[in-house]
Amino acid sequence: MRNRQRQGGLTMTGFIFTAIVVVTVVMIGFRIMPSYIEYFSVQKILAKTLEDSKQGFSLYQFRRDFDLKAGADYIDSVQGSDVEVAKDGNNLVATAAWTRTLHLVGNVSLLLEFEATATK
Repeated sequence: MRNRQRQGGLTMTGFIFTAIVVVTVVMIGFRIMPSYIEYFSVQKILAKTLEDSKQGFSLYQFRRDFDLKAGADYIDSVQGSDVEVAKDGNNLVATAAWTRTLHLVGNVSLLLEFEATATK
């Protein structure tokens, strides 16, 4: 009697199912990535604007400086009017919150909520 080993591997159906799942995850990732890049840019600009601001700055001046820096980085989701600056003890805290709705397919959308904060 011969000793037969069972072949291991992925069936065609298993391969197609796996490929569909992987392609779906990658496509959603590509759709989400620009929003997260924008989030990190907003966080960086908030920190830079706080760092560059002089002692006793006005909220109007801070928002104008934020708009100038955000315009250079092509940020569309957050305006200077969306930025709040508050004092927390001896620290200044700048916060911007926004949502982004991404259309995926048909009537399916993905809602992303962001809140960027910087402290000086």
